[in-house]
Amino acid sequence: MIYSCFNTKMSLFTFVCFIVLGVVAGNEGIFKLQNVEKYSDSIRSAKILIDSFKDQHNLENNDIENKVESISKKFKVQEFFNKKNKTKLDWWQTGIIYEIYPRSFKDTTDTGIGDLRGIIEKIPYLKFLGISAIWITPIYTSPGFDMGYDIKDYRGIDELMGSMEDFDELTSKLHENGIKIILDFVPNHTSDEHEWFVKSVQRIEPYTDYYVWADAKYVNDTRQTPNNWNSIFGDTIWEWSEERQQYYLHQFYKQQPDLNFWNPLVREEMKDLLRFWMDKGVDGFRMDAIPNLYERQDLLDAPEHYGFPEKSGYTEAIDETFYEVNDWRALTEEYKKKDGNTRILLIETYLSPIETMKFYGNETNYGAHLPLNIVLVGLNHQPAREYIDKITEWMSNLPSGAWSSWTIGNHDLNPRPASRYGLEIIDGIFMVQFLLPGTPILYMGDELAMTDLYLREDQMSPYSIRSGNIRERSRTPFQWNSSPQAGFTNHPKPWLPVNPNYVTINVDNELNAKRSHLKIFKEIMDLRKLDAFRTGDLELYEISEYVFAFSRSNSFFKTYFIVLNLGSEIEIVDLTKFKKIISSKLTVKISSLFAEQKNGDIVSSKSIHLRPSSALVLESSFY
Repeated sequence: MIYSCFNTKMSLFTFVCFIVLGVVAGNEGIFKLQNVEKYSDSIRSAKILIDSFKDQHNLENNDIENKVESISKKFKVQEFFNKKNKTKLDWWQTGIIYEIYPRSFKDTTDTGIGDLRGIIEKIPYLKFLGISAIWITPIYTSPGFDMGYDIKDYRGIDELMGSMEDFDELTSKLHENGIKIILDFVPNHTSDEHEWFVKSVQRIEPYTDYYVWADAKYVNDTRQTPNNWNSIFGDTIWEWSEERQQYYLHQFYKQQPDLNFWNPLVREEMKDLLRFWMDKGVDGFRMDAIPNLYERQDLLDAPEHYGFPEKSGYTEAIDETFYEVNDWRALTEEYKKKDGNTRILLIETYLSPIETMKFYGNETNYGAHLPLNIVLVGLNHQPAREYIDKITEWMSNLPSGAWSSWTIGNHDLNPRPASRYGLEIIDGIFMVQFLLPGTPILYMGDELAMTDLYLREDQMSPYSIRSGNIRERSRTPFQWNSSPQAGFTNHPKPWLPVNPNYVTINVDNELNAKRSHLKIFKEIMDLRKLDAFRTGDLELYEISEYVFAFSRSNSFFKTYFIVLNLGSEIEIVDLTKFKKIISSKLTVKISSLFAEQKNGDIVSSKSIHLRPSSALVLESSFY
């Protein structure tokens, strides 16, 4: 079955040609036009097309060629050359965004903890990858209870990470190398050690209502929480302050009190902080925990489902949350007007696709550039239909003019993609993530196919132990080479253990190998630069129960097919059953590490052998 996700306009010449060919070919239904760029640049191209139809469909009528030539002359083919008016893409649309977890990237101070100078040192590697921007997880001054997501000073750099001078140098050198910098920003909550919270506890103005405070309920003289709401971690959302004699709300740890966004002073504080960092040259923000920004003001008890209180409409996805993102976007647009440079907003959200789309805003009130899309995360070796349904649901709900993102891993998602999907299929998963329409967001080390590591309880956070979501497994140090501690640090005991497979899975080894996940990743990155993958049409195919494929094209005469075997058996694929307008021979542009075919091989479009968990990028060309 074929699923069409985009439509294009066709030229008059191609329309007439297809009418003629359709009459001759009869009612075979071979001229499905949804996703084809319809143009011809010469009579030669028309002849090539006719020859292909003869070859594939046994069309013997010599009159076809004469009719097409006469049509071409009559309508002056050269005047119908492709003149599709493509909107110029911005930097955040043409490249990829690379997430760096600084504590685990590169240690230059021999503390066993990565730092800003480590990122500076590895800029050549980032440039080699060809990324457009890095997203850095929090580097602000912090007690470190939640690894930087508990911020004590939004305008400071944590001493473990370095200094503000290091940050300025990093920003400057990244820009010199054509790489943007995006900061992780945490507006929902602060550390309980933040000056604002300390003063709020003491009711010092104007900070008294900077956080969400509520009186206790008393039943039979027993103090109870204001309502039944739960935090993200499953316990009560309320914590008692003996000093203030009230409860404060925390969506996450009790050490992370929630700011009160109903207070206009808080909203202005956040905008001032965004201005501070944009003035320092930051190119955008990844906004953390945004669905939780607002809570119901009436503190009404939430209905419970299977013993768990409802969150949507009570502690997340409140309408004002989406309006707040609109205000932040307006602020970034003000800066763009000054110098023409776009500062982007990435929104962390785990809401349903339909709810997530609200973060885009609308044509008159812009929202985020990229709500982070995780629909691929739950897809491992599921049937092809699952891939098609998830991708179709996302793409079909995109607002007009919206641009998609694609994520399969980050510092919070466990296990890492190579552990979740498997080393054999990870190249194919990257083909899906990077060659669908939109901007891929890559977590550091995934390009090497780094895997998860077993950890003892004493190496885990309290949240990991309690929830079973061992986030630290995907936060182990980056594997640079096969030297002790994988080249991450000279310290004998880094903050987290290095995965022992660093001996083979590391940058140096994969760069020197004849074929590796890193080299295949680079091939995908280079191919993605083609217009077909940036602005081309998309079709999705359910080849068989466990073979998923899609095609990208912005030219009638050249189409790229990505074919992925999600199953455990060899499959023989006949693409002509799904795409009638296809060359009889296809060129293998990229093959996964364990595929039977090699780059440059020529295969029949009617008989493509796919090993289990293998994937191919194929080119169909009439030139």
